Amino acid sequence: MNRIPPEPERQVQPAGSSYDRADRRRRSKGPWRRFRGWLSWVGVGVVAKIFPYVYYLYCWFVWKTSRRTLDLVNTPVASAIERHVGVVALLWHEEVFSSAFAYGPLKGNALASTSNFGRIITQMLEVCGNVVYRGGSSQGKSRRRRVLPDMIHFMKHASHCLFGLTVDGSSGPVYELKSGGLVIARACGTPIYLGRTWFSNHVRLPTWDRTAIPLPFGRLYQNAVGPYWIPAETSDEELLKIQGHLQLELLELAEHSMRSFEGEDAKARPRAGFPEGWTPRWAEGQVGIAYGPHDLKPDSPPPWARQRKPDEPFALAPSSRVV
Repeated sequence: MNRIPPEPERQVQPAGSSYDRADRRRRSKGPWRRFRGWLSWVGVGVVAKIFPYVYYLYCWFVWKTSRRTLDLVNTPVASAIERHVGVVALLWHEEVFSSAFAYGPLKGNALASTSNFGRIITQMLEVCGNVVYRGGSSQGKSRRRRVLPDMIHFMKHASHCLFGLTVDGSSGPVYELKSGGLVIARACGTPIYLGRTWFSNHVRLPTWDRTAIPLPFGRLYQNAVGPYWIPAETSDEELLKIQGHLQLELLELAEHSMRSFEGEDAKARPRAGFPEGWTPRWAEGQVGIAYGPHDLKPDSPPPWARQRKPDEPFALAPSSRVV
């Protein structure tokens, strides 16, 4: 992997739903294809106007009817944003359905694809309070946008930034952590937190990631483990090692959330999609294994970490909507 080259100073803002108005696809040559494209555009537009509010109300109901087994996301991440301006949160794609609502109170900055389906996801994220970038890992020339430098630029210049990234998306392989979030953290001097939102009652969709849809009247587990730090001088070879470590940590966090509902008898149970032969590493009562000397020590950040200046505003006020 290569480092992101420096670029000229520019003002970059998240595109969100305005991307679709400014960057519509080129018109097809044939009239039938143009008609189908128009029909698809209008149909998706209608869904994008209605579904996000249905989603919000459904998640609100699920949260209201769920008993909290663990709820440790808002406080540690909000404190890290207040101190360091920016945070990179990493989570698995299987919890993508609940992530828009779960991280909305933290006013997260999310990444959604430039596809038609991405329009719906963008509206859903925005209704929940998130700010959205448009891009992704697709290699199609018509869809590819070089968003990583823009995200780095935005985090460096923002007074509040939380990038929540589903690290094995958008098409897998499942439970394999990609490096984009680590590259952002290295470039910006900001902490990484691993996030997890899980429900005892849920159903799985037949998708590559087995997306989990939460159901009401169960138990809710929310946890954020960190911080993890990546110095600016970290080589690409060393970054690969950190990437492997964080992948194991995120798998461990997923296992920890499942076991919190199932009990210790489920400790050795094989998990679908987990690497073959994977076994838990955390000791009894342990949450997180440090890689560097400042990892998992929120009150002892490295000297090079970005710190909020006294005159920098901090307007984050996590919502009490789910309390």
